[in-house]
Amino acid sequence: MSDKVDLRKYSSQVVDGVERAPGRSMLRAVGFTDEDFKKPQIGIASTWAMVTPCNM
Repeated sequence: MSDKVDLRKYSSQVVDGVERAPGRSMLRAVGFTDEDFKKPQIGIASTWAMVTPCNM
């Protein structure tokens, strides 16, 4: 049994792979770098805000 936990279990479903290119391009537009995509991501949901570019 491995003690290593996959910290990107859910993040990888959002940004990894060719089919996720549109999502990655939106994140790059708000400042994500290649190094950021290697880190786990945490999402915060809000029903209304004026701080997001488009409908992320």
